[in-house]
Amino acid sequence: MLPNILMATPVVVVAAAAWWTFTVGPMRDPQSALQDFYDGEDRTEQQLCDPLILAGPRVVPLVILDLPKKGTARRLYAIRFLGNGHYKRALPVLEQLLADDAENVSFRVEAFEAIYQISPDRARQLAPVYGYGHDRLARVAADIATHRDPGCWTRSYWQAFWHEHSD
Repeated sequence: MLPNILMATPVVVVAAAAWWTFTVGPMRDPQSALQDFYDGEDRTEQQLCDPLILAGPRVVPLVILDLPKKGTARRLYAIRFLGNGHYKRALPVLEQLLADDAENVSFRVEAFEAIYQISPDRARQLAPVYGYGHDRLARVAADIATHRDPGCWTRSYWQAFWHEHSD
């Protein structure tokens, strides 16, 4: 009996890993990961991007497509995801968001920080345009222009994988 259990254990482990890979992990349907991101009410703030982080580059086009829609749920976290992942193809939409004076300043700041994470050189080129005034956007622009890290949000794949959060 014991040898049968020991022989079955690797099969069960492989089956569980395959199940996770296709239902939660990197091979998950991108639309499913995006929907989980929007619907996930059982996560702390630090974990909100986890479905996107675990899905990785396959979900990026869907996030980019939704980003210009001002009523999109969790838009701030979608911006953070794009910067955190260093997704270069997100630069045009992030720059568009940053340039929109009618946009909420919190979204513009997050977009600027995401641009910095993706391309520090591009962020430094943009910094003089936004470095005037005394608001958060100007402070972030000043940090970027002087080669100081503006304090960007980061989360690793493994933090998302292990559902890590601090209290």
